[in-house]
Amino acid sequence: MAVDITPEIQYYMVITDGTGRGISREPYMNWDFCLLANNTGDKGYPVIFHTKGTGYTIEITSSNWGGYRYLQRVTTGVKLVQEGDAHIWVAQSHTKGASFTTSGASMVYNTSGKAWLYAEESILPNFGRDFAFWTLDKV
Repeated sequence: MAVDITPEIQYYMVITDGTGRGISREPYMNWDFCLLANNTGDKGYPVIFHTKGTGYTIEITSSNWGGYRYLQRVTTGVKLVQEGDAHIWVAQSHTKGASFTTSGASMVYNTSGKAWLYAEESILPNFGRDFAFWTLDKV
């Protein structure tokens, strides 16, 4: 089922776990890595979806390094890179909200401590990570 996304406009990506937290970023080892905003109700930074191939590149509207604003999956999480290095994310609709996958890996988040974002092929339930389902709120 398709997710209703209008490219080139800003959205808040808000997790559907009841906390109202959106996507944010934080520096680590000279890169911005993505995580859920730390405070309940904080929608984080808006994102923009850019059509590419069969999916989208996702651009966050704020970063600590100029030009590094696009989501890329790496083994240590989801980090911000330049446009040419961005991964293509495919949106799918579920009863819990929208999910995003890249190269067969679904966006997941830590359920304890800082809620860093990752993209994993599979996870074990109740072991510190959960699949990320989102609502997309137009800015």
